[in-house]
Amino acid sequence: MVTLPHYCGAPSVSLGSWLTAPWKSGSPALNWPQLAGRTVIGTFKGRTAISLACRLLGIGPGDEVLVPAYNCGTEVDALLSSGAHTIGFPISRHCDYAIEDIAARRTSRTKAVYVIHYFGWEQDGRELRRWCDDNGLLLIEDCALAMFSDGQHGSIGRLGDAAIYSLPKTFGSLHGGLLSLSSSRADAGPGLARVGATTLLQEVRHSSKDTALRILDRLGLYGPLMAMRTRAATGSIPSNDAHPDMPQDYYYQPEEDENRGLHPCARLVASAHPWEETCRLRREHYSRLLATLRGMDGVSPLFPDLPEGVCPLSLPLLVANRDVLVDRLERAGIAACPWWAGFHQSGIDWPQFPDACWLKRNLLTLPVHQSLDELHLEYIAETFVRILRLSA
Repeated sequence: MVTLPHYCGAPSVSLGSWLTAPWKSGSPALNWPQLAGRTVIGTFKGRTAISLACRLLGIGPGDEVLVPAYNCGTEVDALLSSGAHTIGFPISRHCDYAIEDIAARRTSRTKAVYVIHYFGWEQDGRELRRWCDDNGLLLIEDCALAMFSDGQHGSIGRLGDAAIYSLPKTFGSLHGGLLSLSSSRADAGPGLARVGATTLLQEVRHSSKDTALRILDRLGLYGPLMAMRTRAATGSIPSNDAHPDMPQDYYYQPEEDENRGLHPCARLVASAHPWEETCRLRREHYSRLLATLRGMDGVSPLFPDLPEGVCPLSLPLLVANRDVLVDRLERAGIAACPWWAGFHQSGIDWPQFPDACWLKRNLLTLPVHQSLDELHLEYIAETFVRILRLSA
């Protein structure tokens, strides 16, 4: 039997890597191209960074923020926590937008446009940046899925008045977000409370999962437990036109998420991360899985090409019977994710956006993260092909 502990959707960072990382006094610099020349604030979570961005940019009650209809829901709830309203704009089945659709939804109360860079691919924002400037609007870039990615004009996340990043999605750390602000707002940073011993204890528990999963795998229990975990987290998606709720822990909890900063140890690990090697490995893994699946009936890659500079978060695939496939892949020990299957219950008028709803019901992702090795990739590819044919 193949050992499966690394098939989770993100790599885990052990407590040992925190304790053995070289300690430096003060806050270590995050010398990543997308952060150069910008003010960077470490936050407890990505959603904390979104809420903080609203406060620093003056977004609040009476304002409107235009947001893409295809979204996680977490970012919507963090925006709503500011007191502002969210107004959706269409996202196509190829995960792009038309600026005309954004302009059509602007009102006298619109304060900002929120744009998401999906799975590491750039939403070319230069025209949108000009349009925002011409209309006196703020631009917020969500780079939670696009850390280390480059676009046509350089590193993603440098056009916005604010950009949001999430450390767990790339590093596997238990917590951590980054708020990147344009240089014009360099004096805006507030003091945030340092997370303490509770977070470290949670990290110990998180770091013990690899050992536990190896034991479960040897007992033949890993796959069934992963399937149960997915069903518990996402719920079953009905076949009708209902819009099932997203997991409850996706909703913003001010008492837990607000005014808390990034732990210095997490920042230390991030600052020492070999990001260029991460990009190389993720690209290799993406290309290998894509080559295996290209041309197969019943599956279509959301992004059939891998442009130079893209650091893919995962391999997003459009499939029929998505939830059946996810269930069978999970039972085989592969963390296929029914990406953003749930719907925020108040922030978006879902019937207006059939393409976004279609993506929520038909898109799954396969892991390509840097902790995978050749054996893992071979198993993922062979298992996916076998299950896809059985499901045809």
